[in-house]
Amino acid sequence: MESKSVGNKSGFNSQDGLSSAAWDDLVNGSAELASKNAARTYMNKFKGDTAAHIIYSKLLEHGVEVVNGYSGGAILPLLDQFHNSHPRHGENKRIRWITNSNESSAGHVAEGIAKSSTEADGRLAAGIVVATSGPGATNLVTPVVDAMCDGVPLIVLCGQAATTAPVDAFQSCPAVEIMEPCTKWSYQIKNAAEVPFVMDYAFYVARNGRPGPVFIDLPKDLQIQQLTDEVIENFLDGLGTYTQDETYNRSHDKEFIRLIPDTTAIHLGRVEEGLSFVVDKEGELKHVESGHDAYHLDHHSTNTIYGGVEYEKIYDEDDDRRMGKLGASDGLMAEMIERIKTAKRPFIIAGQGTNDASKELMTFAESLQIPVATTLHGLGAFDERHHLATNMLGMHGHATPNYLIQECDLLVCIGSRFDDRITGRVSDFIPAARQASKEGRGGVIHVDVRFSENAKQIKPDYFVHSSGKKFLQAVNDAIRMNPPKDASRTKAWIERKLELEKEYPIKITKYNPQKFMIEDENGNTQEVTRTKMNCQSVIHEMNRQLLESGKIDDSIFTTGVGIHQMAAAQLITWTQPRQMLSSGSLGTMGVSLGYCMGAKLANPTKICISVDGDGSFNMTFTELKTIGEEKIPVKLLILDNESQMMVEYWQRLFHDERYIAVRNKSPKYCTLAEAFGIKSIYCESMEELPEKMRSFLEDYDDEPVLFHVRIERTPCLPMVAPGQPLDNMILVDEDFEVDKSAAPS
Repeated sequence: MESKSVGNKSGFNSQDGLSSAAWDDLVNGSAELASKNAARTYMNKFKGDTAAHIIYSKLLEHGVEVVNGYSGGAILPLLDQFHNSHPRHGENKRIRWITNSNESSAGHVAEGIAKSSTEADGRLAAGIVVATSGPGATNLVTPVVDAMCDGVPLIVLCGQAATTAPVDAFQSCPAVEIMEPCTKWSYQIKNAAEVPFVMDYAFYVARNGRPGPVFIDLPKDLQIQQLTDEVIENFLDGLGTYTQDETYNRSHDKEFIRLIPDTTAIHLGRVEEGLSFVVDKEGELKHVESGHDAYHLDHHSTNTIYGGVEYEKIYDEDDDRRMGKLGASDGLMAEMIERIKTAKRPFIIAGQGTNDASKELMTFAESLQIPVATTLHGLGAFDERHHLATNMLGMHGHATPNYLIQECDLLVCIGSRFDDRITGRVSDFIPAARQASKEGRGGVIHVDVRFSENAKQIKPDYFVHSSGKKFLQAVNDAIRMNPPKDASRTKAWIERKLELEKEYPIKITKYNPQKFMIEDENGNTQEVTRTKMNCQSVIHEMNRQLLESGKIDDSIFTTGVGIHQMAAAQLITWTQPRQMLSSGSLGTMGVSLGYCMGAKLANPTKICISVDGDGSFNMTFTELKTIGEEKIPVKLLILDNESQMMVEYWQRLFHDERYIAVRNKSPKYCTLAEAFGIKSIYCESMEELPEKMRSFLEDYDDEPVLFHVRIERTPCLPMVAPGQPLDNMILVDEDFEVDKSAAPS
């Protein structure tokens, strides 16, 4: 594989934070000896412990409080560490263990923990899953891919048949090879000595750059291997070397730890997909910047502004490459700021990368009066109660941001990768901004922590290789020091926003009341009025009550995938970052229950509400067992139309109403809840909804509750016609001609 880089590949700060012993070795002329002695000091902290013991210790060290999983023979040594009576604990802190109904659900719970948790460093916490070998590992492929697609830090620890087991031993499988394409790093440990390095590296890779999953394979015999002086010395004697010799590197690519010649740093990971670390004065592993190859650039933001080039040229090292430092007072920074200050129709896309910068985003938008749209994973990063909020854009977004983005002269995209669901047909995306760019004004500013996203979908005029927070801080400082001369330049633009909002609100289908004769329990008949409901009307009522009660800021919502997901995104008033937990890129049905459990475990004081459809809920409702056993006080809203309505609508549009595999025969969900000891509520009319919704939201603070609502089948509109520009939307539910070759996926 060809190595891609920008600028100098070396640059080790090998003296940074070295222990005194390592520094003495370096002064005496032996970088290799310094590296080995530092590594020895690092490993000695765990001498006498088994690999399983070290793994648990590292989980504690990294602040893990809850671990989900499922048992099995190959993982028993590690599983034993979690038992409350294990002698290792004494009076020490213990990690809460939760047994799920299956490994896949355990993965989704761990995702929910990660998606809704923020550590002191501002990054998401890593969710942890423990499972056995073979089917235990393969059952985790879906949550692992889901985490990879949506940038969720996940560490999966799976057992494996012993290294001495015969080929094709019971419950053995090539788990590392299966997980390699869908993780940031997949590795099988070779001995107990490398386990401390493996665990620290796993947490670093999972949580830094764009977060994602890491898979660690744990042969059963190595889990019980003890870290002794002999194991440590054999490990140090066998360390390879990180070189520039590609032939040597290819033949040693499976090595995990390598010494780096003439430095005290060590290289962890694969040759071209690894990072460099030193052991600091406290005996802790510390990352050091050691290169500008593609992998390093995706894990270490350089806070650099790059002039626009085609994607094929982003790694070119031309002398005339336009570059500048974020926060500088001149150069590309000054040029970029001037375009922001003079734009008359600026527009902001706030993606997942703004979730840790909501205050800075608000300052930026308010100071320049710029409308803000959010992506699915950015919902809540900008408070939708604010007059500059245009809400979610994209395929099922609000009409207003979809129209505005096509008319803007400057697009500032922060922490979003221009996913196809928000661009529509790429060739017709942002025509006015493209024209402004040609005229030397406006254009596109793209901010992303991954250098590899530069011009990948949309060629920007300025690519800022930085976090959303650092970009916004730098821009806000520059605007504060030198505000725009024309403070009213966006006035007409804001008026255009208000016009669109008035003309194209989200419409909710309403039904005429119907009268029925019913018989009560005493045999008496009476006439009652009943009005049907749909997905949108139920979510609208829930949102209304949470707003009026002042509880919306304290709520976290999770969804499955389908009509209910997009209706929730459209109709809930998003006010806080990371308030919406949903499967975006992979579109995984069945995740809402697990996400909600994880969110509540990580945020016990929050109101955690799963908004789910019957199709999604049917896939994973076995987790009601876990909720009942662990008494996790989540609120489960099931919107039941006995249909996979999003796909059904596509079959109506693109397959002449030949409906297949989209109708469900739903169980009695209240009876199901009762079987697991969970309270439930049932509703089938608008007349009952307000009071039953109030009870669902307010009467069950300390226990789980399931709310089964029977609804009609309705599509989720607006919807961008597949293969069409972003402003070509289906706004009303009526028949029309479509391009049947462009059916959505």
